[in-house]
Amino acid sequence: MLTQEQNDLLTQTGADKPMGRLFRRYWQPVALAEELPPNAEPRPVRIMGEDLVLFRDASNGIGLMGLKCPHRGADLSFARVEGDGLRCLYHGWLMDKRGRCLEQPGEPASSSYKDKIRHRAYPCREASGLILTYMGPGEPPPFPDLPIFSAPQGHVWTSKLLHECNYLQGNEGNVDPQHLSFLHRMASPNKAPDERTKQVDALLGADVAPALSIEETAFGLRVSATRKLTEDERYVRVSNFIMPNCSAFDGGPLHDPAKSPPRANIGYWMHWHVPIDDTHHWKYTIAYCYDDPIDPAYQDRMVRSEFTENYDTRRRRSNRYLQDRSEMERLTFLGMGFNFYDHDRFAVESQGDISDRTIENLGASDRGVIAMRRQMLRALESMAQEAPLPGLGIGDYDDLVVVSQKVQNENEINTVWQAHRPGPTKKSLASTP
Repeated sequence: MLTQEQNDLLTQTGADKPMGRLFRRYWQPVALAEELPPNAEPRPVRIMGEDLVLFRDASNGIGLMGLKCPHRGADLSFARVEGDGLRCLYHGWLMDKRGRCLEQPGEPASSSYKDKIRHRAYPCREASGLILTYMGPGEPPPFPDLPIFSAPQGHVWTSKLLHECNYLQGNEGNVDPQHLSFLHRMASPNKAPDERTKQVDALLGADVAPALSIEETAFGLRVSATRKLTEDERYVRVSNFIMPNCSAFDGGPLHDPAKSPPRANIGYWMHWHVPIDDTHHWKYTIAYCYDDPIDPAYQDRMVRSEFTENYDTRRRRSNRYLQDRSEMERLTFLGMGFNFYDHDRFAVESQGDISDRTIENLGASDRGVIAMRRQMLRALESMAQEAPLPGLGIGDYDDLVVVSQKVQNENEINTVWQAHRPGPTKKSLASTP
């Protein structure tokens, strides 16, 4: 368990809080690119407790700055897009994406007052369907060299889903492989919606107490979960925690199983948990395939099937996630449909707006969660000492490897991830899930 002070340190992300300052030293997603197409109107966004306006200027450059005009506080999401910035509707002040005031029509022509105005503004980058921002001090660090940002066009698919709880609850689920043996299970493996899910469901149910191995990496943590199938055979899943609020893991099919047979180790999924404030967050969902373009229509159908307007879902805490107890006998373990994102949302939101970690009782299956919390707390200490932070300035991510693999030799367990590095050494074994 954590002390109340530690829980507050990890969960509070405002600009004046230690974790908020840490988060702001990393590039963070602020929107999907599809939310801000060319010529889109400015849109209000909230990230880590800050109310901002996101917009494209007349040159298609992306700006992110304080929502309220620095003059008299009018809402700039209603502003006119003109030239290099936004013109406030109230008094006509023109602000560019760097936070400079370009024009003040109400001031004398000889006035230099506009040159003294500096509005809060943050640099942005658009990459692989995401718009990311740097909100920290000084010059931004190098843009993260994650494989998704250098992948060929079409090999990455992105979405997001609202969660009405603190970001850390979602973050913890990604380093907790034991929950896969229960939360996402079918009532019977034969009830799974596709062949690959059926195979993996059977493997996860064969051993509900996996042995965990945790390794620190340059980007965060590698979490290996090994399940015993027979005396000679093991099922190994390798997932990754990417500092401070991202993960990479084996997820649902990357292609329509009706069009192509299931294959192993051809890519992975990522979840990026970005605070809206301390009691809400966005889970950005990213699918990445090494070799082939992803079918976006298939992913929309599978991932977004339960979504409503504004990237919400019809299953939410206010309606008890539409749980159907008769379904628990016929189809799924928890009676909330087949969509794993609804399952996850129930699990993390039902802990409350901010989970009280002072009353939890952790066990051997929580080793990944414990290691992640410790790493984040150490990062806060490093930041206070102005020491290097984990995951910043990494030259490559060759060790970011996701595995879902049967192994015959027990000696392979701790090295199986090395055989599945993407690139020339990558293996795609169609015979395993």
